[in-house]
Amino acid sequence: MDVKTIKLGTREVEFPSDKLQPLEACNHLLGDRDALWKELNEKGYLLIRGMHNREDVLKARLEVLKTIKKLGPEKLDNSRPWEDGVLDHRCDHGCIPSFQGRNDITHSEAVSKILEGPRPFAFFKTLFGETVRTFDYKWLRAVHRQAFTGAHVDNVYMSRGTPNLLTMWTPFGDCDPTIGCLAVSEGSNRLPGFDKLHSTYSQVDVEDINLNGSGWFTTDPFDITYQFGGQWKTTKYEAGDVLIFGMNTVHMSTANLTDLVRISCDTRWQPASEPADPRYVGDFKPTAKFGLYASVGSKPRTVTMEELKAKWGFQ
Repeated sequence: MDVKTIKLGTREVEFPSDKLQPLEACNHLLGDRDALWKELNEKGYLLIRGMHNREDVLKARLEVLKTIKKLGPEKLDNSRPWEDGVLDHRCDHGCIPSFQGRNDITHSEAVSKILEGPRPFAFFKTLFGETVRTFDYKWLRAVHRQAFTGAHVDNVYMSRGTPNLLTMWTPFGDCDPTIGCLAVSEGSNRLPGFDKLHSTYSQVDVEDINLNGSGWFTTDPFDITYQFGGQWKTTKYEAGDVLIFGMNTVHMSTANLTDLVRISCDTRWQPASEPADPRYVGDFKPTAKFGLYASVGSKPRTVTMEELKAKWGFQ
């Protein structure tokens, strides 16, 4: 594997290297429920190659690109085929609006065929051992150049339902670390070094405390490894691959260092018999105010992550 210098959050790092290693696929465990849970509990993630049909994923990608194209000029480079997804040189932060919670897009035929298709439903039914449900709210993202997601756990956003909740990250197209893809801190869900993090930060409901900010613990991946341990890992994903992980697995993304828009979506899965976080169930209408949550509150943001970290005794 060729070594590349990329950005994980705000840090330049070589991949592969001792700081950022390759993820390991678990396809050889498919069909063995106990082995899959052991892998998930030990590593904090499941990388499955070819979960979705590749051609269906590429069709869903084109559906999202059509939506971006319809938004008007200064989004995609008109000198290039729109199907390539090349960003206009003027398209930066805020150029493409959030598609999160946009049921008109996420529940379109081509996209829904991936996000709520028979393959993920069959997989999670086998994994949980019962009928499953997925949140109606979908975290569909079109990521511009230089953008990334900081290190966090998902429990801080969706802790008002069952704890038996899993995230599935699906890239819409081939995706390597230069365009921005998901990375996880292997073992962060269970290693003793993370106990303090999980007893403080991971228990926060960022909406309930009116957090001023994104809910990310840090944008620097080495803040995690230096303080708590774990091993950052990522991979080159191909259309059809997915990454599955639990609510206490620390994860973030590499930065998009290209001129291409990176399209991906997070979906959440759980046993159907258990309560779902009510914020993410229902029909969400398109609105310019859509942000982090399905239900936008009116309370002012009153506390920052840095203030909380100081209170908890973190560096």
